[in-house]
Amino acid sequence: MGKFNLAVILLLFTCLSVAAELKNDPKYTDPNYEDPDYYTPAPYKMTKVDKVNITIASERDDYDPQEDCKGFAITPKLAIFYFNHARPVSESDRMHRYVFSSCSAKGTVKFANGDEARWIIQRGGMAFVGMSQGKFKDKTIYLHCDRCIDWSNWLRAAKK
Repeated sequence: MGKFNLAVILLLFTCLSVAAELKNDPKYTDPNYEDPDYYTPAPYKMTKVDKVNITIASERDDYDPQEDCKGFAITPKLAIFYFNHARPVSESDRMHRYVFSSCSAKGTVKFANGDEARWIIQRGGMAFVGMSQGKFKDKTIYLHCDRCIDWSNWLRAAKK
């Protein structure tokens, strides 16, 4: 019982400490605060893809229970096409301009400049790229590929 009480006390102190830090952060104290990065894409310069790995070629989440993900599967060639045509977008655009999809694929990529990342590409052309090496290490970059919005067009364009 003593260990449990100690754990509860430590948990309460941790919560109070975090709350005190947030209370002093202007993001949480100023009702008019706007994150300056919210409207600005990451200044990431896309380079040639050296290597792409697919860890999950196709999966479905519960974002849209009606969405049919049959036929959606990312191959290395499709992923390379995606990265060759994608561009960074802001978090605001990711949230309000582009369509979310329940159909996605996951993998890793290594770029010619040495940057490495884990990625999730959605069928609608949106991607989340978690950088693990390079200048943007530990940052998430949002990408969008205008040529990848329509899955059938994406398939045709990647075959050329």
